[in-house]
Amino acid sequence: MPRETNVTRCGNCGAALERRPGQSSLECAYCRQTTWLAPTTAAAAVAPVAPSSDGSASLHQRLLQGHGGATHGAGVRYSPAQMESRDAWSFERGLWPSGAHASSTFGGSWSPSALLGPPRVYPRCGDIGGAWAPGPSNSPVEWVEVEFAHELPVTAVRVFETNRPGSTFAVLDVTAGEQLLYEGMPRTESGARVLEVAVDPPRALRRLRVYVVNPGWAEIDTVGLLAAAPLPEALRVRRPPPVRNGCLSVAAGLSIVAFALAVIGAAVWKGSARTPSSGSSSSRLAPRPRPAVTVGQASIVRSPVDVDDLMARSVWWASQVIGFSSEYSSTANAAAGVRFAPDVYPRHGDMAAAWASSATDAGEEWIEVRFASPVAAVSVLWLETFNAGAVTRVDDVTDPAAPAVLWEGAPTRVAGSVVAEVLLPARRTIGAVRLVLDSRAVPGWNEIDAIGLVAAP
Repeated sequence: MPRETNVTRCGNCGAALERRPGQSSLECAYCRQTTWLAPTTAAAAVAPVAPSSDGSASLHQRLLQGHGGATHGAGVRYSPAQMESRDAWSFERGLWPSGAHASSTFGGSWSPSALLGPPRVYPRCGDIGGAWAPGPSNSPVEWVEVEFAHELPVTAVRVFETNRPGSTFAVLDVTAGEQLLYEGMPRTESGARVLEVAVDPPRALRRLRVYVVNPGWAEIDTVGLLAAAPLPEALRVRRPPPVRNGCLSVAAGLSIVAFALAVIGAAVWKGSARTPSSGSSSSRLAPRPRPAVTVGQASIVRSPVDVDDLMARSVWWASQVIGFSSEYSSTANAAAGVRFAPDVYPRHGDMAAAWASSATDAGEEWIEVRFASPVAAVSVLWLETFNAGAVTRVDDVTDPAAPAVLWEGAPTRVAGSVVAEVLLPARRTIGAVRLVLDSRAVPGWNEIDAIGLVAAP
């Protein structure tokens, strides 16, 4: 069953939200999306549709009664393995929701705002925050409605089902009025699935409503469109696909993760090494020169921090990687893994969602990130989840022509996963930072999950 932690996070970007008495929804100051706080009927009502001329109910009213046995349109479900040849993330042609609401929502990380943008949970499956979940655990019919910012002809709709796959039974085009694109019998499937509905002939779709039966937390990661032609570069959303998949119960998942980490840890300490995959970025860029300017006298604290306490702070997470010395590959342990809120911490071990360099113990490594907007910050923090302690310098690179050292110190091996935080001597407006690592000083894969700025109160 979905559960909310003591700290409310944005369903879209994971940032901590300030909760006030009497509020049923919150707007994220970071990405401006709405997160619902608890199981509730969505605030946005469906526009009434007049009955047809023969007096029959609207399509929406009929679909709220459940699947009536009719079939319409061409819809096929694909497994993650089958989607590999169909380009699930559709970098060149994928259009993703810019707005969403729903019949109900569990709230928190399962809010309708989780539907925005490309997949974050898929190809994983199970009850995982980052996908929309309805308010009740069981209900006859629930629906989500998504909006798209661009009016371009599309050839298909893709519904990413990540819990109770097979629950989607209808897709309705509500751009102007109601037009049924797909209706089919819901069925039980295993593993994550993508329901692909053909749009023939191609046409522009601005609003879609997706209907599901809800036999126990039917969850949807996102709903995408496949443009008829390659998108202009400015409209393409690059999002590296997650590298793990599979469905686990919570207990089984924790047992397997613990066992796997024990095995991996033993192998690493015995000196075994992995080899970058054929898609790895094995070439390394030269070290960045040390800035001539040093700002004040900052201090650093490295320690384990409870994840709820961390998310309760006003942390702005990096939204873009602007440069790096190397990465293990473009998918596993990619530099892009440091963007947004943490998805590895507080776990510890060699995990593919955190950034790692292309080789171990190769000397100086670095990564530069930018934030969605400049932040009046009191500290810089990052989450080290494997072989922690290798960071030796933090630079402010907001102005590339005038970088400044915020902190510099000796590497120190630290056990387990830690939050490293550089406390600035004074408030400073920062838009981009660089972390520099000495990978020889802390042997093994030095992995970083996320980088953030703590805003001044």
